[in-house]
Amino acid sequence: MYTDTMPLNPLLEDVTHPDAIRIIEGSTDKLAQATRPRFLENNNSPVQWTSNDWDRLEADRGALLDMESIRPQIDRERFLIDGYAIFENAIKPTAQQKWLSALKCGQQMNDLLLTADWSNIDWYGLGRSAPAEGVTPECLLKATGGSQAVPQKTDVAGVRTLRLHSVFAEYFPAGHLPYLMNVITHKDILELQRLLLGSSDVYFDHNQLLSRPAGYVGGDWHSHKVGPSYDSGIALPEEYDSQPNAILTLCYLNGFQSDEDGGLKIIRGSHLFRDPTGCVAKTDEEMENGWLNGRIHPITGKALEIEKFALPPGSIVCCLSHAAHGVAAKVATQETRWSFLICYRKKSIDGYAQPPSAVPPIWAMKAHRDELPPVLTELLRPSFDRELTDIGTQYAT
Repeated sequence: MYTDTMPLNPLLEDVTHPDAIRIIEGSTDKLAQATRPRFLENNNSPVQWTSNDWDRLEADRGALLDMESIRPQIDRERFLIDGYAIFENAIKPTAQQKWLSALKCGQQMNDLLLTADWSNIDWYGLGRSAPAEGVTPECLLKATGGSQAVPQKTDVAGVRTLRLHSVFAEYFPAGHLPYLMNVITHKDILELQRLLLGSSDVYFDHNQLLSRPAGYVGGDWHSHKVGPSYDSGIALPEEYDSQPNAILTLCYLNGFQSDEDGGLKIIRGSHLFRDPTGCVAKTDEEMENGWLNGRIHPITGKALEIEKFALPPGSIVCCLSHAAHGVAAKVATQETRWSFLICYRKKSIDGYAQPPSAVPPIWAMKAHRDELPPVLTELLRPSFDRELTDIGTQYAT
Protein backbone atom coordinates (compact mmCIF):
# COMPACT_ATOMS: atom_id res chain seq x y z
CA MET A 1 0.00 0.00 0.00
CA TYR A 2 1.21 3.49 -0.82
CA THR A 3 2.44 5.52 2.15
CA ASP A 4 2.55 9.31 2.29
CA THR A 5 5.93 10.88 1.59
CA MET A 6 5.08 14.55 2.11
CA PRO A 7 4.46 15.51 5.77
CA LEU A 8 1.75 17.97 6.73
CA ASN A 9 4.26 20.74 7.53
CA PRO A 10 7.40 19.76 5.57
CA LEU A 11 9.43 22.84 6.52
CA LEU A 12 8.89 22.10 10.22
CA GLU A 13 10.06 18.50 10.08
CA ASP A 14 13.31 16.72 9.36
CA VAL A 15 12.32 15.35 5.97
CA THR A 16 14.11 12.17 4.87
CA HIS A 17 12.16 10.80 1.91
CA PRO A 18 13.92 11.66 -1.40
CA ASP A 19 10.70 12.75 -3.12
CA ALA A 20 9.81 15.12 -0.28
CA ILE A 21 13.34 16.53 -0.23
CA ARG A 22 13.20 17.05 -3.98
CA ILE A 23 9.97 19.02 -3.65
CA ILE A 24 10.93 21.33 -0.79
CA GLU A 25 14.39 22.04 -2.20
CA GLY A 26 13.12 22.58 -5.73
CA SER A 27 11.62 25.48 -7.63
CA THR A 28 8.39 26.98 -6.34
CA ASP A 29 7.43 27.68 -9.96
CA LYS A 30 7.59 23.99 -10.81
CA LEU A 31 5.61 22.93 -7.77
CA ALA A 32 3.02 25.64 -8.41
CA GLN A 33 2.60 24.35 -11.96
CA ALA A 34 2.15 20.78 -10.70
CA THR A 35 -0.61 21.91 -8.32
CA ARG A 36 -2.56 23.50 -11.19
CA PRO A 37 -3.16 20.96 -13.98
CA ARG A 38 -3.94 22.61 -17.29
CA PHE A 39 -7.36 21.01 -17.52
CA LEU A 40 -8.50 23.09 -14.51
CA GLU A 41 -8.52 26.10 -16.88
CA ASN A 42 -7.55 28.67 -14.26
CA ASN A 43 -5.33 31.36 -15.75
CA ASN A 44 -5.35 33.61 -12.70
CA SER A 45 -4.51 31.32 -9.81
CA PRO A 46 -2.77 33.27 -6.98
CA VAL A 47 -0.26 30.44 -6.56
CA GLN A 48 1.26 31.52 -9.87
CA TRP A 49 1.08 35.28 -9.35
CA THR A 50 3.91 37.72 -9.93
CA SER A 51 4.61 40.78 -7.78
CA ASN A 52 2.49 42.85 -10.19
CA ASP A 53 -0.51 40.62 -9.50
CA TRP A 54 -0.10 41.03 -5.75
CA ASP A 55 0.16 44.81 -6.20
CA ARG A 56 -3.04 44.74 -8.22
CA LEU A 57 -4.85 42.82 -5.47
CA GLU A 58 -3.88 45.47 -2.96
CA ALA A 59 -4.86 48.35 -5.24
CA ASP A 60 -8.25 46.84 -6.07
CA ARG A 61 -9.38 45.98 -2.55
CA GLY A 62 -12.85 47.16 -1.63
CA ALA A 63 -14.94 47.15 1.53
CA LEU A 64 -15.65 43.66 2.83
CA LEU A 65 -17.31 43.66 6.25
CA ASP A 66 -19.58 46.15 8.00
CA MET A 67 -17.04 46.79 10.76
CA GLU A 68 -18.97 49.80 12.12
CA SER A 69 -21.76 47.38 13.00
CA ILE A 70 -19.49 44.52 14.07
CA ARG A 71 -17.17 46.35 16.48
CA PRO A 72 -19.89 47.36 19.00
CA GLN A 73 -21.16 43.76 19.06
CA ILE A 74 -17.85 42.25 20.14
CA ASP A 75 -17.78 41.24 23.80
CA ARG A 76 -14.67 39.13 24.44
CA GLU A 77 -15.78 38.15 27.94
CA ARG A 78 -19.05 36.81 26.56
CA PHE A 79 -17.25 35.17 23.65
CA LEU A 80 -14.95 33.26 26.01
CA ILE A 81 -17.94 32.13 28.08
CA ASP A 82 -20.16 31.12 25.15
CA GLY A 83 -17.50 29.87 22.74
CA TYR A 84 -19.05 31.56 19.72
CA ALA A 85 -20.35 34.88 18.38
CA ILE A 86 -22.82 35.59 15.58
CA PHE A 87 -22.73 38.65 13.30
CA GLU A 88 -25.80 38.89 11.08
CA ASN A 89 -25.61 40.79 7.78
CA ALA A 90 -21.90 41.31 8.41
CA ILE A 91 -20.76 41.13 4.79
CA LYS A 92 -21.20 44.23 2.64
CA PRO A 93 -23.77 43.64 -0.16
CA THR A 94 -21.32 44.31 -3.02
CA ALA A 95 -18.73 42.03 -1.42
CA GLN A 96 -21.39 39.39 -0.83
CA GLN A 97 -22.12 39.15 -4.56
CA LYS A 98 -18.46 38.84 -5.55
CA TRP A 99 -17.75 36.40 -2.75
CA LEU A 100 -20.69 34.17 -3.70
CA SER A 101 -19.58 34.15 -7.34
CA ALA A 102 -16.08 33.10 -6.26
CA LEU A 103 -17.45 30.21 -4.18
CA LYS A 104 -19.52 28.96 -7.11
CA CYS A 105 -16.46 29.19 -9.36
CA GLY A 106 -14.41 27.25 -6.80
CA GLN A 107 -17.04 24.50 -6.74
CA GLN A 108 -16.96 24.32 -10.54
CA MET A 109 -13.17 23.87 -10.41
CA ASN A 110 -13.55 21.16 -7.81
CA ASP A 111 -16.15 19.33 -9.90
CA LEU A 112 -13.95 19.63 -12.99
CA LEU A 113 -11.13 17.87 -11.15
CA LEU A 114 -13.50 15.17 -9.88
CA THR A 115 -14.63 14.35 -13.40
CA ALA A 116 -11.20 14.66 -15.07
CA ASP A 117 -8.72 11.98 -16.11
CA TRP A 118 -6.33 11.90 -13.14
CA SER A 119 -3.60 10.32 -15.27
CA ASN A 120 -3.06 13.85 -16.61
CA ILE A 121 -1.99 15.06 -13.16
CA ASP A 122 1.75 15.60 -12.64
CA TRP A 123 2.06 13.14 -9.75
CA TYR A 124 5.86 13.19 -9.87
CA GLY A 125 5.76 16.98 -9.53
CA LEU A 126 3.58 16.52 -6.43
CA GLY A 127 6.13 14.21 -4.84
CA ARG A 128 4.78 10.72 -5.47
CA SER A 129 4.28 8.07 -8.10
CA ALA A 130 1.04 7.82 -10.03
CA PRO A 131 -1.67 5.99 -8.05
CA ALA A 132 -2.13 2.33 -8.86
CA GLU A 133 -5.80 2.56 -7.92
CA GLY A 134 -8.47 5.18 -8.41
CA VAL A 135 -11.56 6.48 -6.66
CA THR A 136 -14.62 4.76 -8.08
CA PRO A 137 -16.70 6.76 -10.60
CA GLU A 138 -19.69 6.36 -8.28
CA CYS A 139 -17.84 8.01 -5.38
CA LEU A 140 -16.57 10.84 -7.57
CA LEU A 141 -20.03 11.50 -8.97
CA LYS A 142 -21.49 11.53 -5.47
CA ALA A 143 -18.87 14.08 -4.39
CA THR A 144 -19.64 16.61 -7.13
CA GLY A 145 -21.57 19.70 -6.14
CA GLY A 146 -20.42 19.61 -2.53
CA SER A 147 -17.32 19.50 -0.35
CA GLN A 148 -15.60 17.08 2.05
CA ALA A 149 -17.14 14.15 0.17
CA VAL A 150 -14.20 12.44 -1.57
CA PRO A 151 -13.04 9.24 0.20
CA GLN A 152 -9.55 9.71 1.70
CA LYS A 153 -8.89 7.09 4.37
CA THR A 154 -5.62 6.30 2.62
CA ASP A 155 -3.63 7.93 -0.17
CA VAL A 156 -3.78 4.86 -2.37
CA ALA A 157 -5.80 6.84 -4.97
CA GLY A 158 -3.86 10.08 -4.44
CA VAL A 159 -6.70 11.97 -2.76
CA ARG A 160 -4.62 13.00 0.24
CA THR A 161 -1.85 14.23 -2.04
CA LEU A 162 -4.34 16.34 -4.02
CA ARG A 163 -5.76 17.71 -0.80
CA LEU A 164 -2.36 18.42 0.79
CA HIS A 165 -1.22 20.39 -2.26
CA SER A 166 -4.59 22.12 -2.74
CA VAL A 167 -5.09 20.70 -6.20
CA PHE A 168 -8.67 20.33 -5.02
CA ALA A 169 -10.10 23.85 -5.05
CA GLU A 170 -12.13 23.11 -1.91
CA TYR A 171 -8.92 22.98 0.16
CA PHE A 172 -7.26 26.39 0.48
CA PRO A 173 -9.56 27.87 -2.19
CA ALA A 174 -7.91 31.27 -1.62
CA GLY A 175 -4.98 29.81 -3.54
CA HIS A 176 -7.23 29.29 -6.56
CA LEU A 177 -9.42 32.40 -6.69
CA PRO A 178 -8.25 36.03 -6.42
CA TYR A 179 -11.33 37.25 -4.58
CA LEU A 180 -10.92 34.61 -1.89
CA MET A 181 -7.25 35.53 -1.48
CA ASN A 182 -8.49 39.08 -1.00
CA VAL A 183 -10.82 37.82 1.74
CA ILE A 184 -8.28 35.90 3.83
CA THR A 185 -5.78 38.79 3.78
CA HIS A 186 -8.33 41.61 4.08
CA LYS A 187 -7.91 44.11 6.93
CA ASP A 188 -11.55 43.66 7.99
CA ILE A 189 -11.22 39.89 8.43
CA LEU A 190 -7.92 40.29 10.26
CA GLU A 191 -9.32 42.99 12.54
CA LEU A 192 -12.23 40.71 13.46
CA GLN A 193 -9.79 37.92 14.37
CA ARG A 194 -7.58 40.22 16.44
CA LEU A 195 -10.56 41.59 18.37
CA LEU A 196 -11.94 38.15 19.20
CA LEU A 197 -8.61 36.48 19.90
CA GLY A 198 -7.38 39.45 21.94
CA SER A 199 -4.06 39.47 20.14
CA SER A 200 -2.35 41.71 17.61
CA ASP A 201 -0.55 38.66 16.19
CA VAL A 202 -2.82 36.27 14.34
CA TYR A 203 -1.81 33.42 12.05
CA PHE A 204 -3.55 31.51 9.30
CA ASP A 205 -4.52 27.90 10.02
CA HIS A 206 -6.75 26.61 7.22
CA ASN A 207 -9.37 27.60 4.67
CA GLN A 208 -12.07 25.56 2.97
CA LEU A 209 -15.16 25.62 0.79
CA LEU A 210 -18.16 24.30 2.70
CA SER A 211 -20.71 23.80 -0.07
CA ARG A 212 -23.80 21.91 1.12
CA PRO A 213 -26.01 20.90 -1.82
CA ALA A 214 -29.60 19.68 -1.84
CA GLY A 215 -29.78 16.23 -0.29
CA TYR A 216 -26.78 16.78 2.01
CA VAL A 217 -27.15 14.27 4.86
CA GLY A 218 -25.77 16.54 7.58
CA GLY A 219 -22.53 16.73 9.54
CA ASP A 220 -21.70 14.79 12.71
CA TRP A 221 -21.18 16.49 16.05
CA HIS A 222 -17.50 17.23 16.64
CA SER A 223 -14.98 19.80 17.78
CA HIS A 224 -11.37 20.55 16.86
CA LYS A 225 -8.10 20.20 18.73
CA VAL A 226 -6.02 23.22 19.69
CA GLY A 227 -2.73 21.39 20.28
CA PRO A 228 -0.73 19.24 22.68
CA SER A 229 -1.53 19.85 26.38
CA TYR A 230 -4.57 22.01 25.50
CA ASP A 231 -7.11 19.34 24.57
CA SER A 232 -8.30 17.92 27.88
CA GLY A 233 -9.65 19.11 31.21
CA ILE A 234 -12.04 21.92 32.07
CA ALA A 235 -10.55 25.39 31.66
CA LEU A 236 -12.15 28.57 32.97
CA PRO A 237 -12.18 31.56 30.58
CA GLU A 238 -8.96 33.20 31.81
CA GLU A 239 -6.98 29.98 31.44
CA TYR A 240 -8.68 29.22 28.16
CA ASP A 241 -7.68 32.62 26.82
CA SER A 242 -4.00 31.89 27.50
CA GLN A 243 -3.97 29.02 25.00
CA PRO A 244 -2.94 29.30 21.32
CA ASN A 245 -6.63 29.37 20.45
CA ALA A 246 -8.07 29.02 16.98
CA ILE A 247 -11.29 30.56 15.66
CA LEU A 248 -13.41 28.94 12.98
CA THR A 249 -14.86 31.84 11.00
CA LEU A 250 -17.87 30.53 9.08
CA CYS A 251 -19.12 32.89 6.38
CA TYR A 252 -22.62 32.13 5.11
CA LEU A 253 -23.14 33.92 1.81
CA ASN A 254 -26.76 32.89 1.23
CA GLY A 255 -27.68 32.09 4.84
CA PHE A 256 -29.83 29.18 6.01
CA GLN A 257 -33.08 28.35 7.78
CA SER A 258 -33.31 26.59 11.13
CA ASP A 259 -34.65 23.24 9.85
CA GLU A 260 -33.27 20.90 7.20
CA ASP A 261 -31.30 23.63 5.41
CA GLY A 262 -27.68 22.72 6.14
CA GLY A 263 -27.62 25.07 9.11
CA LEU A 264 -25.10 25.25 11.94
CA LYS A 265 -25.83 23.66 15.32
CA ILE A 266 -23.69 24.44 18.37
CA ILE A 267 -23.48 23.85 22.13
CA ARG A 268 -22.83 27.01 24.13
CA GLY A 269 -20.02 26.57 26.65
CA SER A 270 -18.90 23.16 25.39
CA HIS A 271 -15.47 24.56 24.48
CA LEU A 272 -14.53 24.96 28.15
CA PHE A 273 -14.59 21.17 28.59
CA ARG A 274 -11.84 20.82 25.95
CA ASP A 275 -12.95 17.35 24.91
CA PRO A 276 -12.53 16.87 21.13
CA THR A 277 -12.19 13.11 21.61
CA GLY A 278 -15.33 12.69 23.69
CA CYS A 279 -17.87 15.22 22.40
CA VAL A 280 -18.70 13.40 19.18
CA ALA A 281 -22.02 12.01 17.97
CA LYS A 282 -23.80 11.06 14.76
CA THR A 283 -27.15 12.59 15.73
CA ASP A 284 -28.66 15.15 18.09
CA GLU A 285 -30.27 12.34 20.07
CA GLU A 286 -26.94 10.56 20.50
CA MET A 287 -25.33 13.79 21.69
CA GLU A 288 -28.17 14.55 24.13
CA ASN A 289 -28.18 11.04 25.58
CA GLY A 290 -24.40 10.79 25.64
CA TRP A 291 -21.78 13.50 26.09
CA LEU A 292 -24.33 16.26 26.75
CA ASN A 293 -26.34 14.40 29.37
CA GLY A 294 -26.11 16.16 32.74
CA ARG A 295 -23.38 18.64 31.73
CA ILE A 296 -23.50 22.08 33.34
CA HIS A 297 -21.81 25.23 32.10
CA PRO A 298 -18.88 25.86 34.51
CA ILE A 299 -19.54 29.63 34.58
CA THR A 300 -23.29 30.16 34.14
CA GLY A 301 -24.45 26.97 35.89
CA LYS A 302 -26.98 26.34 33.12
CA ALA A 303 -27.45 22.94 31.54
CA LEU A 304 -25.66 22.64 28.20
CA GLU A 305 -28.01 22.23 25.26
CA ILE A 306 -28.06 22.12 21.48
CA GLU A 307 -28.82 25.44 19.80
CA LYS A 308 -30.02 25.83 16.21
CA PHE A 309 -30.07 29.01 14.17
CA ALA A 310 -31.52 30.68 11.12
CA LEU A 311 -29.20 33.27 9.58
CA PRO A 312 -29.77 35.82 6.82
CA PRO A 313 -27.42 36.02 3.81
CA GLY A 314 -24.06 37.61 4.52
CA SER A 315 -23.84 36.42 8.13
CA ILE A 316 -20.71 35.25 9.96
CA VAL A 317 -20.29 32.89 12.91
CA CYS A 318 -17.00 32.87 14.80
CA CYS A 319 -16.56 29.73 16.87
CA LEU A 320 -13.72 28.64 19.15
CA SER A 321 -12.38 25.35 17.85
CA HIS A 322 -13.14 23.34 21.03
CA ALA A 323 -16.83 24.22 20.77
CA ALA A 324 -18.99 21.24 19.81
CA HIS A 325 -20.83 21.85 16.56
CA GLY A 326 -22.66 19.97 13.84
CA VAL A 327 -24.52 20.66 10.61
CA ALA A 328 -28.19 19.98 9.86
CA ALA A 329 -29.23 17.98 6.81
CA LYS A 330 -30.45 19.76 3.69
CA VAL A 331 -33.68 18.66 2.05
CA ALA A 332 -33.68 17.92 -1.67
CA THR A 333 -35.84 20.95 -2.49
CA GLN A 334 -33.40 23.52 -1.09
CA GLU A 335 -30.65 25.25 -3.06
CA THR A 336 -26.97 24.82 -2.19
CA ARG A 337 -25.82 26.48 1.01
CA TRP A 338 -22.74 28.46 0.00
CA SER A 339 -20.29 29.00 2.79
CA PHE A 340 -16.61 29.63 3.37
CA LEU A 341 -14.45 28.64 6.31
CA ILE A 342 -11.34 30.52 7.44
CA CYS A 343 -9.46 29.62 10.59
CA TYR A 344 -6.86 31.80 12.32
CA ARG A 345 -4.84 31.18 15.48
CA LYS A 346 -2.99 33.22 18.05
CA LYS A 347 0.14 32.49 20.07
CA SER A 348 -0.03 30.98 23.54
CA ILE A 349 0.66 33.20 26.55
CA ASP A 350 4.29 32.03 26.51
CA GLY A 351 4.74 33.13 22.91
CA TYR A 352 4.45 29.94 20.87
CA ALA A 353 2.21 29.25 17.88
CA GLN A 354 0.85 25.89 16.83
CA PRO A 355 1.74 24.78 13.29
CA PRO A 356 -1.20 25.26 10.89
CA SER A 357 -3.39 22.29 10.09
CA ALA A 358 -3.55 22.87 6.34
CA VAL A 359 -1.12 25.23 4.60
CA PRO A 360 -0.11 23.61 1.28
CA PRO A 361 3.67 23.09 0.96
CA ILE A 362 3.90 25.48 -2.01
CA TRP A 363 2.57 28.35 0.12
CA ALA A 364 4.87 27.57 3.06
CA MET A 365 7.81 27.49 0.65
CA LYS A 366 6.85 30.79 -0.99
CA ALA A 367 6.45 32.47 2.40
CA HIS A 368 9.79 31.09 3.61
CA ARG A 369 11.53 32.41 0.48
CA ASP A 370 9.97 35.91 0.72
CA GLU A 371 8.02 35.40 -2.50
CA LEU A 372 4.78 36.70 -1.00
CA PRO A 373 3.56 40.08 0.31
CA PRO A 374 4.55 40.81 3.94
CA VAL A 375 0.99 40.45 5.29
CA LEU A 376 0.56 36.97 3.85
CA THR A 377 4.09 35.90 4.77
CA GLU A 378 3.42 36.82 8.40
CA LEU A 379 0.06 35.02 8.40
CA LEU A 380 1.81 31.87 7.15
CA ARG A 381 4.84 32.12 9.46
CA PRO A 382 3.88 29.10 11.63
CA SER A 383 4.10 26.93 8.50
CA PHE A 384 7.88 27.46 8.24
CA ASP A 385 9.25 29.15 11.38
CA ARG A 386 10.61 26.46 13.73
CA GLU A 387 11.47 28.92 16.47
CA LEU A 388 7.95 30.35 16.58
CA THR A 389 6.40 26.89 16.66
CA ASP A 390 8.95 25.59 19.22
CA ILE A 391 9.44 22.45 17.20
CA GLY A 392 11.12 20.59 20.04
CA THR A 393 8.12 20.50 22.38
CA GLN A 394 5.00 22.09 20.90
CA TYR A 395 4.83 20.08 17.70
CA ALA A 396 5.53 16.68 19.24
CA THR A 397 2.42 14.54 19.76
